[in-house]
Amino acid sequence: MVGAHIAEQAGSPPGHPSEDARAGEPVIVFDHVSRVFDGRNGQVKAVDDVSLTVQRGEVFGVIGFSGAGKSTLIRMINGLEQPTSGTVTVLGEQVSGRSESALLPLRRRIGMVFQQFNLLTSRTVAGNVEYALATAGWPKAQRKARVAELLDFVGLGSKAKHYPEQLSGGQKQRVGIARALAADPEILLADEATSALDPSTTSEVLSVLRRVNEELGVTIVAITHEMEVIRSIADRVAVMDTGRVVETGRVYDLFSRTQHSEDAASFVATALKDRPNAEEIARIRERTDGRLVMVSLKDSGAVSAVLGSAEGRGVRFEIVHGGVSATKDSAYGLLTVALTGEPAAVEAFIADLSAAGDVQEVQP
Repeated sequence: MVGAHIAEQAGSPPGHPSEDARAGEPVIVFDHVSRVFDGRNGQVKAVDDVSLTVQRGEVFGVIGFSGAGKSTLIRMINGLEQPTSGTVTVLGEQVSGRSESALLPLRRRIGMVFQQFNLLTSRTVAGNVEYALATAGWPKAQRKARVAELLDFVGLGSKAKHYPEQLSGGQKQRVGIARALAADPEILLADEATSALDPSTTSEVLSVLRRVNEELGVTIVAITHEMEVIRSIADRVAVMDTGRVVETGRVYDLFSRTQHSEDAASFVATALKDRPNAEEIARIRERTDGRLVMVSLKDSGAVSAVLGSAEGRGVRFEIVHGGVSATKDSAYGLLTVALTGEPAAVEAFIADLSAAGDVQEVQP
């Protein structure tokens, strides 16, 4: 295991708590953070009064449309960007306001995986990882074994002597992950790490990132506009829009809800594709005069029981739209149903549906 080599090299400091003992403690804290840039047409607020906390050992996703402020946010974690106001605290140390030299020790505890891989084309796969070790101050005699260990961990032990141009995109990104893990970081930042990859190689990279978190205990912050990334690996997620965090919570809780803040609703609807858009609602209404409601499948058994009782209560229902997705922990989804019958019976039926699952009526 990758972490075992480091343990043999250094051991745990006296009185230093284990990873299990520290699990759940805050490792990244944004406190009313804003970042303003000067643009051609005046100032642009890339990050707008963001407050959020990332806990040790979790995978925290930040998602939103392009230009939402995600990359600026992640770059403030390792001090590549400084906030205009507010404070950023990482691993108990305040990042904001620090000089470059003062940030170096902290940056060694933070790895970063980039969208475009950023590999050195003149170096082999092993050379790229070893370069990171040399930069981190590892003695030359210890680098070879560590490189082999890291490449085996990401499934590229046989590619050590290859050059980046001989690799697929997914393999390049796995080299990037090995390089980011070289100095045994406590935090890994993934900035659109899969957006340059096709679906099959995306799955490979996400599998490696899951292992980094689960087997090595590394806290991961993943910035992305791809819902598949969040569904596959994240524990909690923040939705960003025009620089602000508009919603946050557990992945399952956030995306299984039928209702969202106005700012988050358009992104969630576009990303999940489990709820009808305006055009689809118009087409549905052309063929039914029933009341349209969206019901979450958080408790599919309870929802099924209520739907199964419809006929005996004088209510007819038709499923007119729906979708089921899966997070790393469980499945969720939404059904849109058209309900017809006597108004009082339909009203009572909706009340029972609301008790079984989160329900939102689709407005005319």
